[in-house]
Amino acid sequence: MTQHLFLSLGGNLGNTREIFEGAYPHIEKKIGKIAVYSSIYQTEAWGPIPQADFLNQVLLVSTSLKPEACLTELLEIERQFGRERKERWGPRTLDLDILFYGDVIIAASDLSIPHPRIAERKFILTPLAEIAPLFEDPTSRKSMTALLAACADESQVNRSV
Repeated sequence: MTQHLFLSLGGNLGNTREIFEGAYPHIEKKIGKIAVYSSIYQTEAWGPIPQADFLNQVLLVSTSLKPEACLTELLEIERQFGRERKERWGPRTLDLDILFYGDVIIAASDLSIPHPRIAERKFILTPLAEIAPLFEDPTSRKSMTALLAACADESQVNRSV
């Protein structure tokens, strides 16, 4: 059975646009067909570590993989693009996160779907609202537009040129 998978891409080390473009074929080969690409946004780094701005994007992917298999493949794609998990919220070449997997809810030690901090992060909600404004978070039953309007995050999120 095919599911709609929303993925976020982020990075602030190296040529992030090239890394994203390089990751797309890997995502399509390992996860599924990319149906929709959001714009790429430049965003202030989020979290306690001072660092360069990030580029962020959200993709809608059609997949037949189960969520756990998606996670395994995404971690491998990150590794192929030089991701090293040294410190939480630290700089990275490529960060791939599962945001939503249809209306599935999973709360496991190694996988939480929906991503637990979506409603707090404008850099995720802005591209989500761009490509799926009426999609509802299965936990809050609020649309991406409504979550973005209610988001307290005041960081700058600007469409990258």
